Amino acid sequence: MHQELTLDQTCRRLHLPAGAVLHCHAGQLWLTRETLADGGPSPDIVLQPGQHHRVERAGPHFLTHLRGSGRPVRCSLRLPVPRSAARGVFSWR
Repeated sequence: MHQELTLDQTCRRLHLPAGAVLHCHAGQLWLTRETLADGGPSPDIVLQPGQHHRVERAGPHFLTHLRGSGRPVRCSLRLPVPRSAARGVFSWR
């Protein structure tokens, strides 16, 4: 599944599954993962246009644009195909 997003002044909270990929197309995308359960530091990631990030751990993620960039962020999100859906598509039997 592919979803286009435009982010301006607001911060969006999304629950992202492991394997999801965020692609930055314009502006500077800032994202971080909520880490309440594991108690570790919250990783801050900044993506420039043309860069992408693969989500390693499922959970709440926060996305916004860096205010200094002055431009809204255009990005896309590609979600992994659920295993049950992939199983029905192809079989060796």
